[in-house]
Amino acid sequence: MIAGEVIKFILSNFFVVLLLVAIVAWILKLRRARIGRRPIDGAYILWGELLFYVYGLANIYAGIFHAYAGNMVAASIGWQNSPFQYELGWFEIGYGLTALMSLWRGYAFRLAMTLPYSIFLLAAAAQHISQMQHQHNYAPNNSGLILWLGDIAIPLIVLLLSWMARDE
Repeated sequence: MIAGEVIKFILSNFFVVLLLVAIVAWILKLRRARIGRRPIDGAYILWGELLFYVYGLANIYAGIFHAYAGNMVAASIGWQNSPFQYELGWFEIGYGLTALMSLWRGYAFRLAMTLPYSIFLLAAAAQHISQMQHQHNYAPNNSGLILWLGDIAIPLIVLLLSWMARDE
């Protein structure tokens, strides 16, 4: 019984798992560079890891659910299902695949991946907060961890990292 609950928690909060994986990958890359006495830009490396795992893999995962389990996703947000779920899902899959590529691309590519999706997430956060205020929608995926961490904190951190890693 507990194993099933753990699996459900992991799958329900997969972006948190991927966030932790990104942080571990970043630490390992920093450590490997330090051991090899290579100069490294910690902000640039963390930015790439977050784009790969949180904006890339997490979006592909979310996209599959939005496109093919729309009823379940809509219910977890406290909304009605609509054909938009399918469209959003395929946007997330395409965006996620492109975000994966950003790990091996330069600053301009990463910035091009960062700006539109960060703006999208912050706008989604505003919509969720509006739903909480006006519709009293406190469904887990409208008002919970996905809002505060996924839609607000992560995009702000990714934007900050892109600024810290800029070429002057």
